[in-house]
Amino acid sequence: MPQTRSATSTGAVVALIMVGGALATGVAIVLTIFRNYHSLTMIEFRASTVYFLMECFFVGLVVGGSLVFTRPRGPLAPIGAAIAAFVAMEVGVRIGAYLAIMLSIQGFPGTGPIGDLMEPAPVKFMFYELLASLVAAGLALVKVLMSSGAGTAPAFGPGGPGQPFGAPGQPPAGAPYGAPGQPIPGQPMPGQPMPGQPMHGQPAPGQPQPPAGPGGPGGWAPGQPIDPPPSPGGQQYPGAQPPPAP
Repeated sequence: MPQTRSATSTGAVVALIMVGGALATGVAIVLTIFRNYHSLTMIEFRASTVYFLMECFFVGLVVGGSLVFTRPRGPLAPIGAAIAAFVAMEVGVRIGAYLAIMLSIQGFPGTGPIGDLMEPAPVKFMFYELLASLVAAGLALVKVLMSSGAGTAPAFGPGGPGQPFGAPGQPPAGAPYGAPGQPIPGQPMPGQPMPGQPMHGQPAPGQPQPPAGPGGPGGWAPGQPIDPPPSPGGQQYPGAQPPPAP
């Protein structure tokens, strides 16, 4: 019978997206600390837009990668991954900025910076953060399409690939009933006449018997087909049921 691969449950997909979002938040925190740390090392690169876009890309990659071993179905996975990636960026950037201040002053800055960090980010940076959502949703969508295209595996017969499908001892689909070499119920054996029909070379019932020809009984002569020999003992006759297949 066909082998089906079950889809990952909705609860498992949501749980994995949350786990991926938590890991992605940690990635955003670490990259934001490095970006905002007061140091002249790679200052131009860390302050560039390219660095921030790289941060968004890695966050989306982590969220989408959390579904790599799942078989999601429907739009839940791409939508959930996109939301989780955007939230991871929003939360991770703010926590990372606060921790960067702590590392810079080598102490606890109190609650003063929190008010500024809770302010909405400039529209330009929020637009950049959508890259994380696009990457995460794209990876999740690829998994959904792969799961939909490989939902069922091809069915093989009892003999494996290349064998017709069917239960052991049963004929393949579309083939007449009966084991190889055995008659179909109601059909004669090869060389046997249909019920009520005379044998080859024999007259119909009620007709006079022809005289024996020079080659033997039944009027057979050289160049004519030989009548089949009588069926040996144990052969199936018209109307008999075939023996069960081994």
